[in-house]
Amino acid sequence: MVRRKKTPHPFDEHLGSAIRAARRRRSVTREALARQTGIPLSNLKRREDGANETSVSELERISSVLQIPTREIVDMALIDYSAAGSVSRGSAQDGLDKLLASVSEAPRTIDAADNVTYLGHVSPGLLDAANTDERTRETD
Repeated sequence: MVRRKKTPHPFDEHLGSAIRAARRRRSVTREALARQTGIPLSNLKRREDGANETSVSELERISSVLQIPTREIVDMALIDYSAAGSVSRGSAQDGLDKLLASVSEAPRTIDAADNVTYLGHVSPGLLDAANTDERTRETD
């Protein structure tokens, strides 16, 4: 089975940018942050670039090392996300609303053409359905 590459959500790019901005404000190199958080340098780079998703535990470790509340990093990302494609800068709440709207629209994964008529018993036989252990079967 071929495993498809997971595509990050557009929000991940904004979260990565917020992490990078917070790291630079604290004058912490990417190498030092990677070492102190235990996140491999290549992974940290991909997260800052928005190419990979950042897990909650990674975000907590990053904010702990940078001595900045996790909420502050997330709010920075939400504000940027809300303004993406817009001329005005939105709020963190606007970004959250936009993010929730984007993930609540579930993509259709099953098409009508995927329906296959089931051929076989409509329901299990009474013995199979009612008698699931050996003791019950012996009394029949």
